Amino acid sequence: MKRLFSYRDGEIYAHHTIDDHPDAEQFAIHAHEWPEILYCISGRGSYMIEGVHYPMEPNDIFITRPGEMHKLTVDPNVPYERIAIHFSPGFIKGADPKGRLLVPFNNRVLGQHNRYPADEDPEGLLRASLALFSFKNDPNVKLDLLARLLMLLTQLEGKFRQTRQQIPFAEEQNELVAYVNKHLFEDISVQQAADEMHLSRSQVSRIFQQVTGTSMWKYVTAKRLLAARAMIHRGESASDACVACGFSEYSSFYRAYRSYFGHSPKEDTKSPDLNY
Repeated sequence: MKRLFSYRDGEIYAHHTIDDHPDAEQFAIHAHEWPEILYCISGRGSYMIEGVHYPMEPNDIFITRPGEMHKLTVDPNVPYERIAIHFSPGFIKGADPKGRLLVPFNNRVLGQHNRYPADEDPEGLLRASLALFSFKNDPNVKLDLLARLLMLLTQLEGKFRQTRQQIPFAEEQNELVAYVNKHLFEDISVQQAADEMHLSRSQVSRIFQQVTGTSMWKYVTAKRLLAARAMIHRGESASDACVACGFSEYSSFYRAYRSYFGHSPKEDTKSPDLNY
């Protein structure tokens, strides 16, 4: 992996990266605490977002909102070059206090309208904005990033507003995945999902693995932990986050949190781990 550009602090993380021979095992299913914009410059594969499978081709742009689970399957024989931008909503709040620029991330069904293919941007405005993120470090790098991010988000919001009624859903979100998300913080189990879907436990487990690339319990646990971490970053207590996010015992929450994030809830900071 080669990093052509990278900048990271407590409000934004942007990088331009190339994998000449991408390793599929490097791209495990995951979600982020911050919104993400991913620009595929080169590479081919598919992008699973909340059980919906999109093709991934050069010049595609994908967006995901906090907690939106996604997994990349990439052709190892084609170099994979991308620009990825993760940002805290607070980073743009001064310029966008009403959150209009976050509408493309938040005002849609999970797994829908995540992809912006190149043929829907004939003028190339989105790609031109993203290309600006490849530059050398300088003393004003953060100010430059903010300016470029605001321009990019403005264009994304306009494109979303214009096309969301015309673009058909890539695929209906899997009914099982939708059910799990609806009851994410409740006492949900494979058996309950099986009863609701009129399937056997083994069928539920197999379907969920096929659709999302992970088990139902790992999926639920990851989403609960991300939600709990967001609460902690907002200043709420770890014990309150534990209860609100569906964990029955603090000890099990503590162990899961430490295993997933690499540190305890009390040791956490406001700079999320963004390793993908």
